[in-house]
Amino acid sequence: MIPHHHRHHSILRGALLALTLLTLAPVAAVAQDIEAGGIYYSIIDDDQVAVVPAWDRGVSLYSGVVILPEQVYCDGVTYAVTTIADRAFWMSGVTQVQLPNSVTAIGREAFADASQLTSITLPLDLAVVSPGMLARTAITTIAVPEGVTVIGDGAFEGCEQLHTVVLPSSVEAIGFNAFSECYDLFEIYCAAPTPPDASDWQTIVGDLTGIDVMLTDSRAASRYQDHPVWGDSRVFSLWIDEELTFTAPQLSTTLFRDSWIGVDLGGHMAYEVYDGDGYLVALTAADRYYLPIDGRDVDYLIVPTNLINDDEYQELALTVGPTAINELLADADDTDPVPHPIISSTDGVIHITAYGLDQPLSIYDMYGRIWYQRPTVTNTLNIDNLPGPRIYIVRVGDYVRKVFVQ
Repeated sequence: MIPHHHRHHSILRGALLALTLLTLAPVAAVAQDIEAGGIYYSIIDDDQVAVVPAWDRGVSLYSGVVILPEQVYCDGVTYAVTTIADRAFWMSGVTQVQLPNSVTAIGREAFADASQLTSITLPLDLAVVSPGMLARTAITTIAVPEGVTVIGDGAFEGCEQLHTVVLPSSVEAIGFNAFSECYDLFEIYCAAPTPPDASDWQTIVGDLTGIDVMLTDSRAASRYQDHPVWGDSRVFSLWIDEELTFTAPQLSTTLFRDSWIGVDLGGHMAYEVYDGDGYLVALTAADRYYLPIDGRDVDYLIVPTNLINDDEYQELALTVGPTAINELLADADDTDPVPHPIISSTDGVIHITAYGLDQPLSIYDMYGRIWYQRPTVTNTLNIDNLPGPRIYIVRVGDYVRKVFVQ
């Protein structure tokens, strides 16, 4: 239970933020160079873009589940998505965010005050958790990837539902008020063998007490015990995490937006996701992680971890590939209104029956590149010679379908 004075401060802060939004937020979408899939980008280099804020009448245009791509395509150029701009998703309605590993920099307060945001998957090449990055969100568990050296000032301040934090061996410093007002904070798994720099415990967790800190071994525990911040027993209880004991969830998957498989996870636990070649593709503490359906079957291995120990006995294995697309296509037309085009693919050919609807036809790939256009299609059309294996987006008039071409 949050003490009454803390609740009062939260209400007051919310009122001040509302006033700030009225005076500072744009009344229309800010200038962007590219819009793709409901996300707005600014070109920052010849081949790189940053995700930028987008507002309309004082309301962020971003909401729901956001899975950012590694690339966007515009005017003949493919751009890597490398940056999340300052306050890009500030006060937005996003509920879950999955960032690609192409992102290497996330700006200040990028997700701050997105009050419905419950989980985020950070990119593997991130070096700094920026100041205020996830402040006052609803995240419950956060896994910070290896390579991050600094947790910025107020990075998780006011995350009142944050329960579990997983920190990598690379972390060297934790900033002012990084975890203050995280009233539900119960445990920190810290793989760093040397205590991260902090001026005093109040600058890390404010007035919180009774936080369990899990460490790698007795040598690390001795260093933390002798540290003026981490060794304060009023605030932190130090433990050696000798093994990871965890019951993995029942494997449950869901098709999402035609081209993703959502895997249910959760349980205040982090997971490492490996592809079929054994490469680490993600570290996530999300309740649901999304794997792309590509042009080939890919075997994935999902391993529970706290970055100190892995639990290989509880690992989850699944295959994601064209089979999921075929199952989706088999069921899709059953719920669509009639009359409508019938769009399918067999043996590398896209088949379109338009039933005399006299509609324009366009075919794009998943990056938005146009591969075929025709002013109208009225009856039956077969299109081949499209590169495969690949997923294509077929638009006949206002009717849109995704098909897999072998």
